Amino acid sequence: MHQLMAGILEECVLEIRRIQDKARRTGVPNRPRWPMIILRSPKGWTGPKEVDGHKVEGFWRSHQVPLASVKENPAHMKQLEDWLRSYKPEELFDSTGRLIPELKILAPKVRSA
Repeated sequence: MHQLMAGILEECVLEIRRIQDKARRTGVPNRPRWPMIILRSPKGWTGPKEVDGHKVEGFWRSHQVPLASVKENPAHMKQLEDWLRSYKPEELFDSTGRLIPELKILAPKVRSA
């Protein structure tokens, strides 16, 4: 899924750059058809699949707070911890909590007009 999404994003960026380049070269005003991405994924896709025997992913419960009682329920706290650790924060942030340089350079640069 990630490789497919990366490829589609790349196509969109290249198309946007092509549209911008053409507009700058020709000076002809027009209303381009900008690329659009429609992502269809199950609701709650990255969260817990189930909480207390109740389905969450792809179900209406995913629109709510799936683990609302983490302070009172150690099992919910463990589920929350597992969920958040699934994002592998140790690979994304350094020991001080800052985004690692390899990822920081990937962020888009803000261009002033």
